[in-house]
Amino acid sequence: MPTESWRKATSVAVGTLMLFALGSAYAISAWNTQLKAALGMTQAEISAVASCFTFGQYSMFFGGLLCDRFGVRVAIVVAAVLATGSYWVAAALVTSTAPPWTLAATFIVVGLGHAFPCIAVFAANEGIYGRTHRGKVFGLMSGSYSAGGAVVAYVYTAWFDHRVDAYFTFMGWSLLVASVLCMAFLGPQTDDAMLHDEATTLIDPSNDDDTTPNVTLVVLLHTRQFWHLFVAMLCGVGVPLFVLNNLSFVVESNGGDLAHVPSLVLAFSLANLVGRFTMAPLSDGFLHVVPRHRFLAGSIAFVGLVQVLFVVCPIDALVVPVVLTGFGEGCVFGIVPVVTRELFGPRHFGKNYGLVSLANAVGFPLVLGPLSTALYRMQLGPGTQTCLGSACFAPMFGIAAAVCGIATVCAARLRPPSASLANGVGTKL
Repeated sequence: MPTESWRKATSVAVGTLMLFALGSAYAISAWNTQLKAALGMTQAEISAVASCFTFGQYSMFFGGLLCDRFGVRVAIVVAAVLATGSYWVAAALVTSTAPPWTLAATFIVVGLGHAFPCIAVFAANEGIYGRTHRGKVFGLMSGSYSAGGAVVAYVYTAWFDHRVDAYFTFMGWSLLVASVLCMAFLGPQTDDAMLHDEATTLIDPSNDDDTTPNVTLVVLLHTRQFWHLFVAMLCGVGVPLFVLNNLSFVVESNGGDLAHVPSLVLAFSLANLVGRFTMAPLSDGFLHVVPRHRFLAGSIAFVGLVQVLFVVCPIDALVVPVVLTGFGEGCVFGIVPVVTRELFGPRHFGKNYGLVSLANAVGFPLVLGPLSTALYRMQLGPGTQTCLGSACFAPMFGIAAAVCGIATVCAARLRPPSASLANGVGTKL
């Protein structure tokens, strides 16, 4: 019978492998221009595919409900069916004459197939090594997500260039294998016995009492803290997602070589990996000196400042803001799950992190994506579908910097959970 330490290590390992496979979402800029050209899609149509993918990918609330009610393994089984089936359907649609909206609709399901295992892996491992190592565990798993994006971007270029349908088939098989391993080795969610010894550490790390509230749904939605964190996530992650999903079009509009896009995706993902690996463990190390929410606010402010570089950097130096944006988003992603858990408690972590992650389903797909497409189309010449010149995206980068400023203020205003919140009242709006 495996020892407890072996079980914990194996659970984190298979969770890390799953997130590595899910990181393929970051490789979208490696194939979306080829998909657009192959199917003769307009900018609005290919943007709809990306937005639908992101919307499904960050609709983690439904996966959180499933995890909290039926356990992580049920969520993994559902994810395997969703991800594998929808990727194979997408592969068939690429070689068919189906209208573009069918591919966009399919990618909502593909996104859900990414969301369910992500929340299951986090829920299974968030407390597996206790409070003092929570940031390190989240950093490792989040970092593997970014590493997956870098590796898959390279794999696509090396093995699947101009064969998007074969790539989708490959991803279906990859996620199926990762799901089977998670079904076999992923640990259960943290139980109540372990929760009793946990303490809230977001604002007051010296507090060793079991004061972490366990709130969710209606009570959670009536707290200012949730909405501050929601806006911080919406902008702090939504802006980098806008950059990542439009990298190929930014390069194209500035007269760059599209052959360099996979390298930019790789650079973004590697920098993102460094940010995720760095931020959560760093917040662990300064737990008794700097509250975690200040790390979050600083990371979002950094993302906002970097957007200005996209406007002033020449195309040959575009890698600089790309790398810095990737690093900034990695820092945000590395700290938000820990902040969520320590603000609102472990018992409903699946639902709560799912609710916070809905910000990502709103930020890029429903706000920044459509807005950038509208601004892009305003710059198009008569009878053209491709915008050329710095004006194509400059207004959007200015807006991105501004919304990050708002998000920074929201992150800075996060406050410690109160006794009233633990009793179900909360800091009301």
